[in-house]
Amino acid sequence: MMPYQSILFVCDANTCRSPMAEAMLKKMLADLEGKARGIDVRSAGIGTQARDNSAITFDARFLLKAEGIDAEDLRSKDLKRHKELLEEADLVLTMSQEQKRRVHLLPEADGKGIFTLKEFVGEAGDIADPFGRGDAAYIQCQDEIRMCLQKLIPRLLPNTSQ
Repeated sequence: MMPYQSILFVCDANTCRSPMAEAMLKKMLADLEGKARGIDVRSAGIGTQARDNSAITFDARFLLKAEGIDAEDLRSKDLKRHKELLEEADLVLTMSQEQKRRVHLLPEADGKGIFTLKEFVGEAGDIADPFGRGDAAYIQCQDEIRMCLQKLIPRLLPNTSQ
């Protein structure tokens, strides 16, 4: 049995980093041809600016599309309004230490494995929010997320090499 069946990525507004991580991990898992069957991947926002049903940013959609990922229908979720996402998650991966701290404050987080994405894969630091900082910031963010997800796959599927 796989150690994690449900993964929740969390960032502030759920319009850049966490939906990119969600979409990229879903594609990586799908590319493993059934070896990752049954792993549910979702994302949500924990910040005050998190809203339900916002489209992810154009820049995030553009970068995902360049990787063959259609994210046009990906919509944001406010974790404070959708606590079931936290309740159902086996593993919660935030983009920053501050987001990790805020998730821990929610009663539904009790007993959950909550880490920053970088922390969980043995890296240090946060994944910076690219919003409003231009193309280079989005590309750097995507590259950091990709690197972390490549390290995450063996932790999710211990008997699979990527």
